[in-house]
Amino acid sequence: MFKNMAYASVSAASAGLLVILFIIAGRTLGDAEFGKFSFALALGMIFETLMDFGLHQVTIRAVARDKSRATELLHHTLGIKLVWGAGAFAALVGTATLLRSEWDVRLACYFVGGSLVLRSYMLTIRGVLQGLERFGWDSVVVASDRGILLLFGAVALVAGTGLRGLVIAFVAARATALALTAWITRAQVGGVGLRFDRVVWRELQKTAVPLGLFLVVLNLYSYIDAVMLGVMRTDVETGVYTAAYRVYEGLTYACSIIAAVLTPRLSGLFESDRAAHRRVALWGVAGAVALALAMGTAAYALSGSLIGWLFGPAFARAAAPFRILCLGLVFVFTIWVLHAIAISVNAERLLVKTAVIGLATNVGLNLYVIPRMGAEGAALATVAGELVSMAVLIIGVGSLLQKQP
Repeated sequence: MFKNMAYASVSAASAGLLVILFIIAGRTLGDAEFGKFSFALALGMIFETLMDFGLHQVTIRAVARDKSRATELLHHTLGIKLVWGAGAFAALVGTATLLRSEWDVRLACYFVGGSLVLRSYMLTIRGVLQGLERFGWDSVVVASDRGILLLFGAVALVAGTGLRGLVIAFVAARATALALTAWITRAQVGGVGLRFDRVVWRELQKTAVPLGLFLVVLNLYSYIDAVMLGVMRTDVETGVYTAAYRVYEGLTYACSIIAAVLTPRLSGLFESDRAAHRRVALWGVAGAVALALAMGTAAYALSGSLIGWLFGPAFARAAAPFRILCLGLVFVFTIWVLHAIAISVNAERLLVKTAVIGLATNVGLNLYVIPRMGAEGAALATVAGELVSMAVLIIGVGSLLQKQP
C-alpha cells in the first residue's frame, strides 16, 4: 500500500501542472476572458460524468475482485462509452446554447466538451490499471495527460490565440494523450478494443447506474457554483471564484491519494477479511482528518499572499472566497475516504442519497447568497454543502461498518 501510495502521490502532484495552466490562463486572458473559460470548463465537468456514469468505479471494483477479467471489462466499457459519450456531448451542446448567447462562450463549451469525451476514455483505462493495482503506470498516464495539456495550452496562450486557441489546444492535447495511453495499455492489458455483448453490458450498466447517479449529482454539486455565477452575476465574478476554487481543488488532490489507494484495497478486503477492512477504513479516515487540519491551517494563513502571487493583482478579491473554502477542507478530505469505503461495501444508494442532499443544500443556498454576496456566497454554500454531506456519510457508513461480522 505504501508503494501504491507513492505512485498515487505522483498522480496527485501532477495536478499542480493544471494549476500552472490555470495561472497562465488567468494572467494571460484577464479576469473576464478567464471567467468565460471557467464557465465552459465547469459546464463541461458537469456533463463529463454522463460520459462515464459510474463505469470507472465499477471497473476498479470488478477488476480488483477478479483480475482475470481486466481486458474483457476494458473492452466492454469502452464500447458502452460510445453511447454515453455521444449522448452527453449532445446534451452539453444543447445546454451551452441555451444558457449563453455569446458565440465565444458557446464555442469554448463545445471544444472543452470534446476534450472531456477523450478524457473519459482515458479514465476507463485508468480504472483497469487501478483495479490491477498498477499505480505506477496509472501515474504515468495521469502525469503525461496533464503535462501534454500544460504544454499545448501554454503554447496557445503565449502565442496570443486567446480563449479560442486555448480550448482548441485542450482537444489536441487530449487526443495526443489518449493515443499515448492506448500504447501503454497494449503493453499492460493487451491493448484497447471494443466488445459488444448485451448480457455483459446489461450487467455492467445495472451495477454502474447507482454510482453514475451519485457522480452526476456530485459533479453538479462541485461545479454548479461557477455556472450559476456565470448566469446570475458576471464573467469577472466567475473568474474570481474559479481562481480561488482551483487552488482549493488542488489542495484536495492530497486526499485523493489516500482514496485512490484505498478503493481497490478495501474492495478486496471486504470480500476476504472484514476485520482488516474495518481497520483500514478507520485509519484512512483518521489520516484524512489529520492531513486536512494541517493543510487547511497553512492555506488559510497564507491565503492573501498565495492568491496574489499565483494569479496576480487582478485576482486579489479571490483571497476572500479562498479563505472560506479552506474551512471546508476537513469536510471534503473526510468525504473522499468515506466515498472509498462506501464503494467498497456496495453502498451506492447511500452515495446517491448523500450527493442529492449535498446538492440541494448547495443550490438552495446559492440561489440566496450569490445575488447578495457573489463569489464569497458561492464559497459559503460549497462549505455548507460539504458539511451536510459529510454528516450524512458518517452516519450511513458508520452504521454499515457496525453491521459487518
